[in-house]
Amino acid sequence: MNVRERVQIAKGKLREYEGRLRQLEGRLAVLRGRAEQTTGRARLRLIRADRRLRAALDASVERMEAAIKALQSRLESTLRETRAFPRGVRAGIRSGAKTYRRLGRR
Repeated sequence: MNVRERVQIAKGKLREYEGRLRQLEGRLAVLRGRAEQTTGRARLRLIRADRRLRAALDASVERMEAAIKALQSRLESTLRETRAFPRGVRAGIRSGAKTYRRLGRR
């Protein structure tokens, strides 16, 4: 699998996470609205559900950030390797040409 395919996969996963995050934020808004209207035990349950949902949101954001960091480090290392490759090829060509001239044409 090449770098371009990996980047596409990572972008797809990020879009997936962003969609899930939007859904969770929508649910959170609904829960807050309901919690304001209720009293007693129902209110406590909704407040707890709100906390759990907020924790799930935070966990999703942390996973997204970790995925982005991992992708960035892989991309940077791949770019470094890609930049070094042409230099190595040019150095090999130069040394090969010098050796060819030194040994003489046969």
